[in-house]
This record gives sequence, C-alpha cells and structure tokens, in this order.
Amino acid sequence: MKRKNNRQLPIFNRQLTTNNNQFSIFNFQSCAGFTLIEIGIAIFILGVGLISMLTIFPIGVDSIKKVTQYSNAAVLTESAISYLKANDVVAFVGTNTGSNTYPDTDPDQGNPFEDSSGNTIFAQYSWQATVQNLTTDNNLVRAQIAIFRNFNFGTGTADFAQQVDKTTVENVSTFPSWLTSSHYIKDTDNSSDDKFWYRIESVGTSSSTITLEGEFLGTGGTGHTFSTTKDIIDIYETMFSKR
Repeated sequence: MKRKNNRQLPIFNRQLTTNNNQFSIFNFQSCAGFTLIEIGIAIFILGVGLISMLTIFPIGVDSIKKVTQYSNAAVLTESAISYLKANDVVAFVGTNTGSNTYPDTDPDQGNPFEDSSGNTIFAQYSWQATVQNLTTDNNLVRAQIAIFRNFNFGTGTADFAQQVDKTTVENVSTFPSWLTSSHYIKDTDNSSDDKFWYRIESVGTSSSTITLEGEFLGTGGTGHTFSTTKDIIDIYETMFSKR
C-alpha cells in the first residue's frame, strides 16, 4: 500500500503543476493591454461625442444672444411707451413717426439704455414709434414700436397694395444684397397713409416683387418710396386712447 501511494504522489504533483501552469497562463492573458481594434473603436466614439458637442455649442451661444436681445427689446419697449405717454402720443400723429436712439440728446428722455447685465448701451439699441390716428377726434391711435439693433436701411420705389389680397409689393426698383425673408419693409412715401413696418415673407428678384406676411392695411399707391431693414429685433403694437 505504501508503494502504491508513493507512485500516485508524483502523478498528483504533475497534475497540480499542470493546473498551476494553466492558471498562470490565464492570469497572463487577463492582464493583457487593449488591441488596436478596441483603441480604434474608443477613439471613434470619443470623436463622435466631441463633434456633437462642437455642433451644439454655437447653437447655444446664438440662443443666449437672441434671449438677451429680446429681453433688451422688452425693456426698451416699456421705455418707448412711457416716452410716448409723457409727450402726448397724439403729437406724433402729424408726422406718423418719432424715433430716439440711445443715448438721446432730448432732455425729456431718460438715461441711456442698460441691458440685462447692467451694461450701458450706446447707440446699439434704438426704438422707432409709428403712430396712426384711428378717429377724427384723436381719441384713439394705433402705435407700432420697432426695436432696432443698429440702424441701417435700404431704399427704393415700389407699388403697394395693387393686388386684391394686398400682400404683394410690385415693381420693386432695387433689392439690397442682404434682403431676405423675415426682414422688414415700410411705405415711406409722403402720400402714404400706412407707414408701419411689415415683415417680408419672400423676395422675388426675378419678378421684382416682395410678398408680405400680412396684408398691407393702407391705401397704397404706385411708385411709392420705401425703406427696408434687417436690424429690427422685434415689433410691438398697442393702442392709446384719451379719457
């Protein structure tokens, strides 16, 4: 029995040794580094993430810029309304328009405009009020307040309200190179009874026409002078009445 046991012992040791060798090989393989394929996949995923972030970043910056402009426009509109009330809004009906650019030299005007961050704005924002009398006794007037960032205009001549739907401006003499949809146009002719700004829906350079988003409310006419601009941030309309 002892000899039999002695013969089995080396066999057991070899098996143990073999198992240890297999175990050692397994540990060596588990500690191996990444393969080139794995590294390539990781770089690809990282690249896709970075590209997505870089694409979204400009959109976020542009959104913040627009929010700031609209906030400034709302504050400036309140200032314009207060100015019209303080100076008798009916007094603007004679010329239909009144405008003030900050800082204003008018002693009746308030302080230079401050944006939402408390920064003083010098001539970056301005407002223009167009006022139309709706009654013969001047007791009810319509006011449109346009908020500008910068103050640049294009000019020309065109025919207003000559179509049945009154949304088409015809025979436009000139198109500024920057003019597109979402910009604005107004009839500035001395004979015009509607000098409000209208938002442009489309521009037809080949047909010399401009299509408005809404109907032109004035009488219109042919060969009227007009102004166009791309610098309006927003437009607010309101009514004033005398009590």
